[in-house]
Amino acid sequence: MNVTRKKGYYDVIAGLSAFECSQEVTFSREDLQELVKEEEELAKQNGKPEEDVRRKRTTVHGYLGGKVDLNEASNASYDLSHTLLGGYVPKRQLESLSSIDFAHYFHKSLECEDALQIYEVFVGNGYGQIPPQLNSRIVTTRENTSPGTPASGSDNNDKETIPPKMVRKVIVCRRCKSRFVGPRRKQELEKHECRLTRG
Repeated sequence: MNVTRKKGYYDVIAGLSAFECSQEVTFSREDLQELVKEEEELAKQNGKPEEDVRRKRTTVHGYLGGKVDLNEASNASYDLSHTLLGGYVPKRQLESLSSIDFAHYFHKSLECEDALQIYEVFVGNGYGQIPPQLNSRIVTTRENTSPGTPASGSDNNDKETIPPKMVRKVIVCRRCKSRFVGPRRKQELEKHECRLTRG
């Protein structure tokens, strides 16, 4: 994990979620402590985290009741990394963005070098991924030996991994034992007429 020492916890999570693969990687406690270490040291040096430093917000819209300084609005830098929705911007938020905001957001969504680097380190190399053996069964098979000769331990054993079985969701009628499969199986069970109805 020494490749990403410059990256913090939130940078790594944002990079993984940019490619929608954050659920494929697990971090150990030591990895998490290493990711958070630089941010904690920076916070100790400054006395308080950078996020706590409040600046005056730049007025962008005149209809909101403030005077717009065009020079200040065009040179303002916006932090759009707090969006939790990834590439999706809700309609209300999109309508409230000025053209400068939108340009900054669009530029930010096109920058993917950091995300590609993080993807290559964690997902491309298989670091921290859940091993496939947890989801599958291991079957040991032995070659047939004569009853007089004992098996010589692991020499004759072959281990095979069998992928997990797909579970098929089925509803069975108690009366007629009809099977219903698919996303509308409950509705089909309620609507179906039993052949063995009590009369």
